[in-house]
Amino acid sequence: MRRSTSLIGMQRCEALIVTCATAVILGIMLLPIIAVILISFTPSSSIGFPPPGLSLKWYAATYDMLFGHDADLVRLRESLTTSISVAGLTAGICCFAGVPAAYALVRLSFRGKTLFNELVELPIIFPAIVLGIALLMIVSALPFNLGIFQLVVAHSIIALPFMIRNVAAALQGLDPALQEAANTLGASPLRAFGEVVLPLIRNGVVSGILLVFVLSFNEFTLSYFLYTVDAFPLSIWLFQKANTTIDPTIFAVSTVVILINVLVILAVDRIAGENASNDKLS
Repeated sequence: MRRSTSLIGMQRCEALIVTCATAVILGIMLLPIIAVILISFTPSSSIGFPPPGLSLKWYAATYDMLFGHDADLVRLRESLTTSISVAGLTAGICCFAGVPAAYALVRLSFRGKTLFNELVELPIIFPAIVLGIALLMIVSALPFNLGIFQLVVAHSIIALPFMIRNVAAALQGLDPALQEAANTLGASPLRAFGEVVLPLIRNGVVSGILLVFVLSFNEFTLSYFLYTVDAFPLSIWLFQKANTTIDPTIFAVSTVVILINVLVILAVDRIAGENASNDKLS
């Protein structure tokens, strides 16, 4: 009895230590984000932490910047539109390329599958700066201007592995017998995939699309090497704005971006949770 009580006490102590360590690590990770959010509410025109008070004046200024007619204001609106367009196109390309690739990795057997599986992970571990320089050299050598699509291609390279892995996880939780039954009943492989497999992995596909959208929307390193006057994303606008002037408006814009990211991540988490629940029920 004493040994059991002592063991329970040790387990509780270990759980407390792990909880405290986790809380400290999360606090350190979130501290810069919390500082950005708090500074965005400062009533002062100068940057200071903690802020001397709370005000929404910089959010009102951000609203004016999005809907004003001044050249700098128009630049913010154009950069936001560019980021949304690039992220949307990147998500679409990764969806059309990632779903078949994930299906091939999970359900098909072919020569070089292991090598292909390793190459899929390569953009994740490859230094983004080196990749950005290489893409810049390639784009500079082209006889024509790709415009916004040079950002889309670059973002698709680094985001595609996340899409593939997300869809592959959904496929691994799907019973192959369902597709085999559809083929047995006379459905072609393409029809069986479109009418049986795809609806059942819908949550994995949607969460992958949202994840790719967030990654592309926030990407800075590749965008820094490949942006142009006509393809000017929001991350570059924030960077240049921070270099030229310390304006609390950039903290308000950053806070709005953080809020959008949190909402998208919560949506991905909810969709993934529903997918996991459906897998347990099946």
